[in-house]
Amino acid sequence: MIELLAASLAHAELLAGMHRICFADAWDAKAMADLLAMPGVTALIAVDGRSLAPSTRPPGPAGFVLWRVVADEAEILSIAVLPPWRRGGLGRQLLEAASVAACRAGAGNMFLEAATGNVAALTLYEKHGFVRVGLRKAYYGDQDAVVMRRDLDVSTSCE
Repeated sequence: MIELLAASLAHAELLAGMHRICFADAWDAKAMADLLAMPGVTALIAVDGRSLAPSTRPPGPAGFVLWRVVADEAEILSIAVLPPWRRGGLGRQLLEAASVAACRAGAGNMFLEAATGNVAALTLYEKHGFVRVGLRKAYYGDQDAVVMRRDLDVSTSCE
């Protein structure tokens, strides 16, 4: 069973380790700590406490989402799902948890970006209401970034 736990500065090394597994241009523990120390930044860690049912997935950290809210806007800074937990709905769960929390904090919309070659991420985001609103050339070195936005409707997104 996946549980979403609030991350703190004490989790910077863990977040950096998961980021390193998921991304070629990984953020180190100092970068994670610096982000977590910023006003408006929040993170959740997905922990798989599976102990009763047999599984190919080990218990422990499965992913995380890191976002910030500034005034009435939110931005996903990073979302990562470790390989054994991909394609099982964890990305959606993390995305929705961040959206609900950002909405409750007063954000009316949420932004994020994904590499043009990250088809799985782009598909997930589009499936959950994000629309393409821009392109950042060479944002990921050799790849452009698709900028996406989702309106956070108080009547539906904050539940």
